[in-house]
Amino acid sequence: MPPRKKASRAASPKLSRRPARSAPAGVDPTGWGKTIIWILIGIVAVVFAVESLNLFHGEVVKDFQVRYLSTIGSQSKCGVINAWGVGPVGKDKIMVVDQEHDRILVFDRQGNCLKSWGKLGLGSKEYHEPSGLTSDDQGNGYVIDTWGNAIKGYDENGKEILNVSLTNGNFYGPRGIGFDGKNFAIADTGSQNLKIVGRDGRVQTVWGGLGKEPGQFQGLLDVVCDEKGDYFVADSDNDRVQWLDQDGKVVKIFKCKAPVPAVALDKEGRLYISTATGTGSSCVKAYSLKDGYLGDLKDDKGRLVSGGRGLAVTPDDVLLIAGGDSVGLYQLPSVAP
Repeated sequence: MPPRKKASRAASPKLSRRPARSAPAGVDPTGWGKTIIWILIGIVAVVFAVESLNLFHGEVVKDFQVRYLSTIGSQSKCGVINAWGVGPVGKDKIMVVDQEHDRILVFDRQGNCLKSWGKLGLGSKEYHEPSGLTSDDQGNGYVIDTWGNAIKGYDENGKEILNVSLTNGNFYGPRGIGFDGKNFAIADTGSQNLKIVGRDGRVQTVWGGLGKEPGQFQGLLDVVCDEKGDYFVADSDNDRVQWLDQDGKVVKIFKCKAPVPAVALDKEGRLYISTATGTGSSCVKAYSLKDGYLGDLKDDKGRLVSGGRGLAVTPDDVLLIAGGDSVGLYQLPSVAP
């Protein structure tokens, strides 16, 4: 039998291979990989820019439009004021705490000073550095007298309706006050506590303590309550607002990246936060309790609305911003039904 011939390698069948992937029409195959790389670099740059804004502001900054109405206090017959606390009283009047001069003033919305009373002291209409102010649904105002250690309440005509001592509650320099319809919430700045106090002045509950963890405070300055009895605390030196429920548990924390001297709520469930920086600039941020950040306030002329040491909202949705020698009035937008 003749020897078997070896098959020629050239004659052996070729292994099947996947066809080479072709570049899209009109694209140079040698540059396709570079194109993908540049696209990826662009995407990374955009993501980095967005995240940088988020790190600085806590959210991508947008506008929340309000309408400027007027400014009161600076040119009134009551003289120069140093406004801190502010709130609505009566039907359409505004009560202002003039901390520097230890007095309380009442204005109409046209800027006319209707009432003024107070001086340094510990009497019924005397104060030792009054600070925060809150209102009830009957049109009365309540002032926290910081070093007088008292809550003092008045109707729109200046008639005293409440005067309770806080000397038995271990208070130290309280600055902020809110009212939940039954009790007062006191931002006790020196002790780093939020204290719930009855109309008789007795402390019922104490929450907080010095720290940065949720439920702790550092330099709390203000507090406001909603109709459900939740509390929103201006945790100033921690650059945030803490939302606490009726049991003092933290519901949510609003991080602001700047000190927070004041907070306010409107009846639509929007939270307003006054922020300030070391350079003297400030703004007011608006949040929906349901949907989150709404924007930084700008007026109808496109100007950023500066914050203040006191904030309040009237029943007809006028935002009051107290700071320096005046109080600014801004009409808030209505919520679509």
